[in-house]
Amino acid sequence: MNSELIIDLKVIRKDLDLNQSELAALIGVSERTIQSCEQGWRNPGQSVEKAALLLMMARRHGADLEKHRCWDSINCTDEERANCLVHQSHLGHVCWLLSGNLCRSRNLRTWDDKKQACFECTFFQELLPDGVPLLTPDA
Repeated sequence: MNSELIIDLKVIRKDLDLNQSELAALIGVSERTIQSCEQGWRNPGQSVEKAALLLMMARRHGADLEKHRCWDSINCTDEERANCLVHQSHLGHVCWLLSGNLCRSRNLRTWDDKKQACFECTFFQELLPDGVPLLTPDA
């Protein structure tokens, strides 16, 4: 898998049926930021990527998003659950969003590490069964 995974904001924005201004307002960035990312002049930062993914998941699952729990899906052991901040805080539906948590006994401290691991995770794939829209490098 590509070591630099970059989320395609344009695909997410269109999936959400938003214009650039609306997406920018929801994420809390300028419209110019969204334009720059969509044009390929810059890559979206981690907060923009996380917010866009969260909006996409919320759109797909609505109020049911909270019912998803990573530890049930990936069958964490009691020991893994006891050492997991996500489990302790009952935030299994957004485990992918939180940095510094343990997943399968691995501490994923950075967003790049989390993206790599989460995009390959069966639980994350349950949340976004159509996959994550990623930019593909120019050939």
